[in-house]
Amino acid sequence: MFRELIEALKKKPLLTQMCGEMEQMLESGAEMFHLIASALTGEEPLSQATHDRVYEIDHGINHLQRKIRKQLVEHLIMSPGSDVPISLVLMSIIKDAERVGDITKNLLEVAEAQNGALPEGPYGEKLKALLADVENLFEPTIQAFTTSDKEIAQRGLVDGQVLAKRCDAVIDDLLEDSLPCREAVLAALTARYLKRISLHLTNVSSSVVMPLHRIDYFDES
Repeated sequence: MFRELIEALKKKPLLTQMCGEMEQMLESGAEMFHLIASALTGEEPLSQATHDRVYEIDHGINHLQRKIRKQLVEHLIMSPGSDVPISLVLMSIIKDAERVGDITKNLLEVAEAQNGALPEGPYGEKLKALLADVENLFEPTIQAFTTSDKEIAQRGLVDGQVLAKRCDAVIDDLLEDSLPCREAVLAALTARYLKRISLHLTNVSSSVVMPLHRIDYFDES
């Protein structure tokens, strides 16, 4: 369905523009995530410039979400009954793109609470591996959306679900551990936020391979 909708958009300049803006939201989210992941892994120092840039990008994502939402409503009012399916798809997944930005901003708060990089030790290593794998999920998600490639989207669905389970496993281990409270809470928050980001990206991929009513519910039998 999604491929057919995208092909139809080639004759709809406004909707084509909105799809491009959605892609921009996802790319901005990837930039935000990279900045925070670099700080949490210790690759780059956490600075005020990082903080300011993350909030600047997030502001841009929010602006695009409002702009697309307004354009969609106006488009449907001006052309009632036209392009409803793709409009509903876009309305759904722009929220996922916006949530990626918000949750990445939450990761910044974790990084600032621990003054930068994750602590050394087994949990630090597990979380660094998760950070790298979640970051690697952005590119295929964007590619699946822009090309409506079902094979890439399906791989993204599987990878996102696996990542979510790995995040849950870290939290389960933390519940049975005797780490100092502050360290355990920050590690659990990091795992939780990474899970939410991976699932929002997976929702975007689900728009390529799932019927409209199944978007966001791809993991339910």
